[in-house]
Amino acid sequence: MEKALVERLEAAVTRLETLAIGPRSLVSSGDLSLDLPQDPAVKAFDELLENYLRRVLAAAEKIGGQVLEASKITEHAFSVERELLIKAKQTQACGILHNIRSEVDR
Repeated sequence: MEKALVERLEAAVTRLETLAIGPRSLVSSGDLSLDLPQDPAVKAFDELLENYLRRVLAAAEKIGGQVLEASKITEHAFSVERELLIKAKQTQACGILHNIRSEVDR
């Protein structure tokens, strides 16, 4: 009984900590994958950002002006999309855990 309660509390704290992370900027942060879930979909998205978006941002820095401004907006959009992906994965995980618990409680 106590072990189950501790596990539930740990899971709740983990979810809260992950939700508290908030949006991050690609350019200003180092390795974003250090403090976020290591889900394959998140890893693939991070690889997309690393391989393509960073190159676009580097070129935009050199060009400047409206190109840089548009690139910053694009960067923000990808950051928001990444956070949405993480929250969607967390929601799926919570639903799966709830279904498993329902089955165990039977």
